[in-house]
Amino acid sequence: MRALTFALALAVTPLAANAQSVEELAREYAALPAVQEMMAAMFSPEASAAQIAATLPPGMDLSEQQLTDLGNLLSEELTDFQPRLEVLMIEGMVETFNEEEMQAMIDFYSSDVGRSILVQTQPMFTNIMTQLAPEMQARMMGRQNDIMAIIMGQ
Repeated sequence: MRALTFALALAVTPLAANAQSVEELAREYAALPAVQEMMAAMFSPEASAAQIAATLPPGMDLSEQQLTDLGNLLSEELTDFQPRLEVLMIEGMVETFNEEEMQAMIDFYSSDVGRSILVQTQPMFTNIMTQLAPEMQARMMGRQNDIMAIIMGQ
C-alpha cells in the first residue's frame, strides 16, 4: 500500500510542477517588454479611434477631430483594463500551452524579430478590421430579422 501511495505521489508531482512551470512561463511572457507594449497599444487613443471608426454604422462619417476626441475618451476609460487583460491572458496561456510552447514563445518574442512582429500585429489587425467592419455590419443588418427571430425563439 505504501508503494502504491508513493508511486501515485511521484506520478502527480510532475504534473503539479509542470503546471506551476507553465504559469511561471506565462507570467514571464506577459512581462516581456514587447507584450506590455502590445497591450498598451490595444488601449491607445489611436487604436480606440480605429475601433470606433470600424463600428460606425454604414454611411456615418466622423471628422478626424471627432475620432481623435472619441479615441482619447475611450482610451482614458479603458486603459485600466490592461491589468485584467494580463491576468486573463496568463490564465488562457496556462490552459492552452505547455511548457515547451511557452518557452518557445518567450524565446521568439524576446528576439528583435519576434518583438517587431508582436508590436506590429495589433495595429495590423486593427487596420484589417477597420476595413472589414463596414461590410460585416452591412451583412449583419441585412440579417437583422433572422437574428431577432432566433433571439425571440421564433
